[in-house]
Amino acid sequence: MKVIKPIYFSLFLASMAFGQRAEQPKSDTYPKNDFINPMEIKNLLAGNFGELRSNHFHSGLDIKTQQREGLKIFAIGDGYISRINISPTGYGNAIYIDHPNGYTSVYAHLQQFDGPIKEYIRKKQYEQQSFKVEIYPEPNELKVTKGQLIALSGNSGGSAGPHLHFEIRHTKTEEPINPFYFGYDIPDTSKPSILGTYVYPIQGKANGSSNRITVANGATINASGQIGFGLKAYDKHNGADNNNGVHQIDVFVNDEPIYTFTANRFSFDETRAINSVCDYSDLMRNNSWVYQAFVKDGNPMRVFSNLKNNGILTIEEGKTYNVKIVTSDYAKNSSSVSFTINGQAHTETAAKSFINPMYWNKENTFKAEGIEIFFPKGIFYEDFDLAYKKEGVKHKVGDWNFPVHQYYTLSLDPTADIPTAHLEKAVIVRQYQKRGSWKKSYETTELKNGKLIAKVRDFGLFSIEIDYTKPTITPLNIKENSQFSNIKGKINFTISDGQSGIKEYNAYINGKWVLAEYDKKINRLSIDLNAEGIAIGDHQLELNVKDEKNNTSTYNATFKKIS
Repeated sequence: MKVIKPIYFSLFLASMAFGQRAEQPKSDTYPKNDFINPMEIKNLLAGNFGELRSNHFHSGLDIKTQQREGLKIFAIGDGYISRINISPTGYGNAIYIDHPNGYTSVYAHLQQFDGPIKEYIRKKQYEQQSFKVEIYPEPNELKVTKGQLIALSGNSGGSAGPHLHFEIRHTKTEEPINPFYFGYDIPDTSKPSILGTYVYPIQGKANGSSNRITVANGATINASGQIGFGLKAYDKHNGADNNNGVHQIDVFVNDEPIYTFTANRFSFDETRAINSVCDYSDLMRNNSWVYQAFVKDGNPMRVFSNLKNNGILTIEEGKTYNVKIVTSDYAKNSSSVSFTINGQAHTETAAKSFINPMYWNKENTFKAEGIEIFFPKGIFYEDFDLAYKKEGVKHKVGDWNFPVHQYYTLSLDPTADIPTAHLEKAVIVRQYQKRGSWKKSYETTELKNGKLIAKVRDFGLFSIEIDYTKPTITPLNIKENSQFSNIKGKINFTISDGQSGIKEYNAYINGKWVLAEYDKKINRLSIDLNAEGIAIGDHQLELNVKDEKNNTSTYNATFKKIS
């Protein structure tokens, strides 16, 4: 990702400094007739812009491709290819096209590229001797015209099934914008569905509880202090059964707006703040997506408007509050719930004293025996007390059901547990619970000045493991003296690593580096003998796979190309 241009970012910071959020352009300010459809088929959606995804808002439209790969993808307008990304994860095979009107179109999870583009990419992969490449061609080096075939649809990268991920971004800021604003709105005649409405006591109570309560449509509740609201909802579009995200949520109290969320435009620096928009604890524990219709102080997103006290209602004793929450889609279909709040007296409780106070708008540090942590400014959404406990050789840092916005630096002292001779193979491990089961992740770890250091962006139970285990290479269709033809022209492996993770892989035929394509979601590594121009005859294959701790596995075999 390119860096946000300094002028734009400084304006954003200036607006935030005065407690205001930068106003988003209205949908009618975008050109609706400049672009054509990226495919020949009718657009049916598997996902829409701004819907809730793990650690991010969805930044485009997921267009169905009839549950198959190989559909033609066209440039939606004149321009030039400004970026090409080939990755075994994320967007997979992706093309970015800059257009003269100031916008960039993005096409992701592609299967393959059209001729000249394909040859250009292949040349760069061979220059870098890497399947994974990120290329920024010079302006006008790879020109395209509106309607030009650029690629075929696929299922590459982190895709969960064949589809086209399609985006439109503002070229200068690289912010994704809702493609509906450019005329790509999909027929939609159904109202959003509301599955639940909630009240969150922030500094107060609701029906005598300090925890979130569920509120039925038409109900009356008693509340005191400060409260916020929440909504569980989804939308559907014509021609598909997928539960997609809602376009807008509005909260009214006594007919006055206090909160609006609109899935219109955001930056990639902000998108992880979805963990502050949703009820993150409920998501981690129950896989339940609930929009919290109030804004925490450290949430940097600009998808909010009509804010009064950040959408938080201060209850006064004896007053009645008529609350209405409306959710709507881009086609203006809407659903709503209404309920009444009777204000009760709020009893102030003594403020809790923080043992390890953390502040959202300051740098924070923490130090205990064997551990040091540095938290940069702005990586939390609110002030809180950092829980810490030493459990044997493990360090329990914070609550893994509490979100962190960006990376922080965690340093562990290994001297008490790890012999010096093993430090080069040491890796920091994070354990945590999600939906009732234990998970484990291996963090990229650096040994510096005798300390093990990792950049992490979640809380958890941290410890050190020694990784001497080599990656696993499993041949799927090759053994010594296997034969391959033009029809059976691919050599396939699965590769995996049980600890620090795969760092790199290299394949050689007769001592010459050849391109091996990697699909991480199925751990599949493939060598296309036809694409590599392997001639008829006997050949020697060598495959090397290395993990993050430089443990290396090698597979060798002789094979024959028979046609």
